[in-house]
Amino acid sequence: MRRFGWLVLLLAAGACTENVTAPGVCPTFCPSGSISIHDTIFAAIIGRDSSFSGYLQGYQSTLMAAADSPGVIDSRPFFTSQTMIRRIKRAVDTTTVPISVDSLRLRLIIAQRSKEATNLRLKLFTLPVTVDSTSDFASLDPYFTAPPVDSVSVSGLLATPGSTDTALTQFWRGAQGICPACIDSVRVDSAGNVLLMQADSSLLVYLKLDTLQAPLSEPDSGRLAFGIRVAADSFASVRLATEQSSVGGGAQLNWYFHFADSVGTKPDSVSHSKQTVTTRFDSFVFNPPSPAIDSNLTVGGVPSVRSLLRVALPAFLHDSIDLVRATLILVPVSPVPGVPSDSFAIEGRNVTTDLGAKSPLGSTFNTTFVHIGSADTVRLELTNLVRAWTLDTTQVTSLFLRQLPEAASYTQARFYSSRAPAFRPSLHVTYVKRFAFGAP
Repeated sequence: MRRFGWLVLLLAAGACTENVTAPGVCPTFCPSGSISIHDTIFAAIIGRDSSFSGYLQGYQSTLMAAADSPGVIDSRPFFTSQTMIRRIKRAVDTTTVPISVDSLRLRLIIAQRSKEATNLRLKLFTLPVTVDSTSDFASLDPYFTAPPVDSVSVSGLLATPGSTDTALTQFWRGAQGICPACIDSVRVDSAGNVLLMQADSSLLVYLKLDTLQAPLSEPDSGRLAFGIRVAADSFASVRLATEQSSVGGGAQLNWYFHFADSVGTKPDSVSHSKQTVTTRFDSFVFNPPSPAIDSNLTVGGVPSVRSLLRVALPAFLHDSIDLVRATLILVPVSPVPGVPSDSFAIEGRNVTTDLGAKSPLGSTFNTTFVHIGSADTVRLELTNLVRAWTLDTTQVTSLFLRQLPEAASYTQARFYSSRAPAFRPSLHVTYVKRFAFGAP
């Protein structure tokens, strides 16, 4: 044991007296500098910024807004249907016979809504089949202020217990049903209206109409036109899917009809069937209209408005730094008016060539949200985009700001431009200077 103790002492003494005499020993070899992070707001590098209008119209959007906030906004969707085929081939031969319509189901898809809305209702109004892209709020107002042909309580349907009827459930949710992918129960109210919920929380609402509410007009080839208004005790705003969202994604009419089958075993037997008619045209009108573009930066509205920002990066950001973070800072001119549930996203996307209003969009982008009624400064993360600019001096250092989805709502944000020096757009950049290693 004593011999082992002496061995430990000898080893310790040897370790303490050993000294490296080769060149390059620290601190002679190690550089004396340190890594430092710089945080700078560049307040004057964004200039020649402008707003441009007319990219998308309301009838080109994937959604259409229905809102009713007295003194703030009144937004009303409308649509026309395709032609209804009046003669149908019977299953027993190749001849066609006229059909007689019994009833109609109108399907609407509520793509967005506030879950805090109370007593949410949709009201249906009859419009002329001639409505088109030239129709405006004033010309359609007499039809929207007439008594509705029907209404449905969305809140009431959501509060209704799901049906346990096997036949009903199989029809609406079965493998051969209307919505096999729906995740919730089939809800039916006392008027026969039906509500189904899809996996993305969007709602399928089926309004049951009779031939007086939705008459089949021979001169109009069975085409119909309806307008929709929303009402609620709070958060009276929804967005409906349009035909531009997907094929058959807009409003649909399911006509139920019958005809006499004289070839069957009973000459007076009746065959029943249905015919689905999709949307021919859909859009929405609102009041008050969007104000004209001014010296500020505008994003959103209908027709959609985009803002182009041109960034003059300092030379040292290209060749002597490593970018950590870059954030665009935008100061609102005023809070965005509207219903609180109508908050929307703003996208910042690079352009491949600066051609002004016609600049083609690139593939690098990021998004942030603008909240209705808030005057808070808006910050948009642009780290990936600005980092790409610093690494490649051939890239165009400009970007577009646009609303997502475009032309889907009356909502419009306005920010101070470079023409307002105290509130102009700025770029908040965090970076690290590249470390200067010494020579060995």
